[in-house]
Amino acid sequence: MGNGLLEVDRLELKIDLHWVLKGVNFHVNGGEIVAIVGENGSGKTMTLRSIAGLEDATATRLEFHGRNINGMEPHNRAKEGLSYCPSEGHVFPRMTVKENLEMGKYLFPEEMNGDFEVVYELFPVLKERSDQAAGKLSGGERQMLALSKSLMTEPDLLLLDEFSLGLAQKIALEFTGKVEEIYKSGVSVLFVEQNLQLAAGLAHRDYHMVEGRIENEGVL
Repeated sequence: MGNGLLEVDRLELKIDLHWVLKGVNFHVNGGEIVAIVGENGSGKTMTLRSIAGLEDATATRLEFHGRNINGMEPHNRAKEGLSYCPSEGHVFPRMTVKENLEMGKYLFPEEMNGDFEVVYELFPVLKERSDQAAGKLSGGERQMLALSKSLMTEPDLLLLDEFSLGLAQKIALEFTGKVEEIYKSGVSVLFVEQNLQLAAGLAHRDYHMVEGRIENEGVL
């Protein structure tokens, strides 16, 4: 993968007359893991949601693979190779693990038989639980499933929102290793995190966000 995978210039978002993001500038090169760190409420999650097309944000420049994705619908951004994994392990609790993974592949139904073994190899427990309702999984297992769902579209860039939230430190560190495995398989990663120690152990580069702005780069 070449450089300049994601280019963001003056990303801005206003909700109920309140500026949530103000002139946010950063980039992600192909073949790297980048972190956005900051306190709760600093705008980290809204940055990822805006890039995924889930918020009505504007930008002077928002390019992915050199293509303008400003105004593009979320499902079309996913088809371009962007995948967003929310922080709270969004899964369908009444569906089985396998059915949840199938929902992750909804954009590419013709390829439905592929990729299960890839995520099962990454998270063997999901294969063991494939016929179990997702609502009966532990918190860590639900997060594994949410992450696996986001990989079913075979993304070029994974937008990962605070995967350590609510997890015990040991499990969060195990997830760090899994994210590194995903990266080594050829997926670039942009993640947001409050845990600076965890972020420092994973990211190649980082940006520090304060009150909706990128304050500086390289604080970890």
